[in-house]
Amino acid sequence: MNRHLVQGIIVGGLFALPITWIAASDALSAGSFPEILVSVIFGLAAGLCIGALIAANFAMLALEEKEHAVARRRVDAHAHA
Repeated sequence: MNRHLVQGIIVGGLFALPITWIAASDALSAGSFPEILVSVIFGLAAGLCIGALIAANFAMLALEEKEHAVARRRVDAHAHA
């Protein structure tokens, strides 16, 4: 399960970075510091939300794999009994 969580965090971070950069780059052309700051914060929040959804998806995948492994062990134990 830890492998999927780490993969989810990495993939989520890879999505968060370009979203933050795109939001900041639009504001950089304007040159106003408050506008840049707000755009960076908004882009970071949006990126983190999408990244968290991706990480949650990987965590659900890990949970399903764990449940599948437990169910398979039960079937195998029942078949050998």
